[in-house]
Amino acid sequence: MFFNIKQYLCFFAAIFIIQMFYGLITISADNNNAVEYNHVTSEYNYHMVLKDMNASQAYFLMNDELTVFKSDHIFDIVKTNENTNYITNEPVYDIYISFTGDDIKASEARFREKYFPELQAIGNEGQSFRVSTTPLLNFKDNITANRVTYIFISLILLAFSTFLLMALYNIRINHYKFLYGIYMTFGADFRKLFSTAFWELFVVSLVTFIPATGISALIIYLIYSTSGFTISFSVLSVVKILLFSVISVAAAVFFPMRVMAVRAPMGLIVAQDNSNLVSSPYRSKNILGAKFPRDYELLSLWRFRKYNLQLLVTAVIFSAVFICVLFISEINQTDIEYPRPQFTVDLSKTDFSYDDTMREELYAIDGVTEVWVDGLDTTAYDIGSHIVVNRKNIMPLQQFVKFEKKDGYNATNDVYYSGYTRNQVELLEKYQYDGDLYSIFENDKTIIIGDSISNIKKFNFKVGDKIEIAKKTGQIRAVDFNVSGTNLLRSQIDYYTFEYEEYTIGAILKDIPSEKMPVFMTPEEFEWLTGIPHAPKKLNIYIDQSYTSEQVEEMELSLRDWGRTYGLVNIVNHHALNLKNIEQDKNYTQIFICLSVLILLISPLAWFFSQTLYYMKRENEFNIVLAMGGLASEIKKIYIFGGIAMGIMSFIFCVILSYLGSYAMFYFYNVSLPYFTHEFIRYSFYMPWYAILTSVVVSVSCGFLSAYLPYRSYIKKRVNLEMSGEFGVE
Repeated sequence: MFFNIKQYLCFFAAIFIIQMFYGLITISADNNNAVEYNHVTSEYNYHMVLKDMNASQAYFLMNDELTVFKSDHIFDIVKTNENTNYITNEPVYDIYISFTGDDIKASEARFREKYFPELQAIGNEGQSFRVSTTPLLNFKDNITANRVTYIFISLILLAFSTFLLMALYNIRINHYKFLYGIYMTFGADFRKLFSTAFWELFVVSLVTFIPATGISALIIYLIYSTSGFTISFSVLSVVKILLFSVISVAAAVFFPMRVMAVRAPMGLIVAQDNSNLVSSPYRSKNILGAKFPRDYELLSLWRFRKYNLQLLVTAVIFSAVFICVLFISEINQTDIEYPRPQFTVDLSKTDFSYDDTMREELYAIDGVTEVWVDGLDTTAYDIGSHIVVNRKNIMPLQQFVKFEKKDGYNATNDVYYSGYTRNQVELLEKYQYDGDLYSIFENDKTIIIGDSISNIKKFNFKVGDKIEIAKKTGQIRAVDFNVSGTNLLRSQIDYYTFEYEEYTIGAILKDIPSEKMPVFMTPEEFEWLTGIPHAPKKLNIYIDQSYTSEQVEEMELSLRDWGRTYGLVNIVNHHALNLKNIEQDKNYTQIFICLSVLILLISPLAWFFSQTLYYMKRENEFNIVLAMGGLASEIKKIYIFGGIAMGIMSFIFCVILSYLGSYAMFYFYNVSLPYFTHEFIRYSFYMPWYAILTSVVVSVSCGFLSAYLPYRSYIKKRVNLEMSGEFGVE
């Protein structure tokens, strides 16, 4: 290695980058547990709140009448709030509980099993206390989830790192088949080949290990210091980074050496002139009279097409992955900033439903920014309905059920219906839309409609277009609900009877998150279609994202105080702002950006390592051309022509692979992932211009320079060999 340092420089750089990959992920993962713990413990010193208890229940807990022995003591009361139920004018109490013991979840389970039956037995008739928990209770579960995520990411990075090293090692093998053939002729088997290859790269990994780990820790320190956190650096992190390096190196050389070991040594030796993946050494073409060197190099590009394709895919794919990882960082930031409800208001146990008076009262509470009605919608599937759409309004390649009863129309039940009042429609203004949202109140049989299903645009509606909505009025025979999708809809159309009502599209929502296509109508139309009265009982409360934990706590107290004026109103705190701040301070967006930059640096490694060896192998070919009367300027043109050709092809490959990779990421996060998380967030598909420009510039410049710089090296060798110095650049 010492005498062939240039041959191994690429591996030093590659393993250094791989160790930084894993270093960034490992050190950040260790610190993110501390970040989450600091956030949770700074905002909560209790695990559970028992709300709206009567005096008997509160005193029962405060006296802890079930604890006899010290081992029975499983909770402490952190604080108690006394309030008034404005309906009964009786006092109610909130008890804040902190569980004791090493296993908090076990203490919680014992508390529920032991105390809840007693508390319910002494509760008032028709009234019961309510329970809410804090993130402090689930902290250990979150740590376990973080570890699972870390292991999953580690496996992905291991596969990616193995692919990177294997690609580079395959390039090396391809250019040194003759040497491996000699080794095997003298008896080298798989064990010897693998051992030699492994120890070579293992020594490289030891040399790069300390600087890679140190720089990774420095980057994490700089990232986390902006959030005010001091990072920790454990010995276990060092061990994990080193172990990851060893596994990556072993996996990367195992498979190439396994393939090499079964090759015939003589086949490798005679492949010396075919070591660049030439299509066949036995095919030739008479190029006498052809324009030199243009036609000559065009034929060379075709002759080495397997090599060129392998190089392009290997080198450019890292530029494409660079864009994909940047896209993931944007998705992660979008996910963090996506508005989620801080509170849910449940009116189901009261005689009241959400109206304009409640709306004014809720918006009067400091910090409330939006109040959304939840649960007052229904899917077309649930009520046996569907909509009928003109085929001209359907995007190309989209398949829906052909509607036999009306020529040129298709049907779908991937729809949900919602009844909205004027105040509720106001909330839709934050989305992109065409038309007039309030037209549904001004014109009969007018609706607001989305143009997407599963967050993908499926329809090309225009304001004023018509659709028909089917209301089930009866059935001829039962439908087999073991079938689903389009088959179920066909059966419903055949065996149900419907009343069809034509609606005009008054407005089209362009970017609303959608598992199914939303259709918004007036409360009266909604009740006619679904049979469900418009009586909202569940509300999602969104709050000012700049609020502190103390302000959020005050808001919760204000909401609960408001709720007592209506009776048994349940206010659930989802702790959304706390969870958002935790995710923000984990700095995944910044770490993804760092990873993307490192990935982009891999592309030049593949270009220059492969092309340097490639043109070095062709130097004897160029010497023969010079001996046959070729000019130095023509040799230079061969290099430049090859560089330009690779630059053009790298541009094409870069754009294609970047687009396909980014769209695959977009489709996974926008369409596939929500079916597992059950949370539909609308991500926009775009390829950041700065990322595309950077990727293209790197790919094109590397494609050209990786051919031109070997020419400079070749000229220098010729000058040294020809002492007269007549050979030079014309």
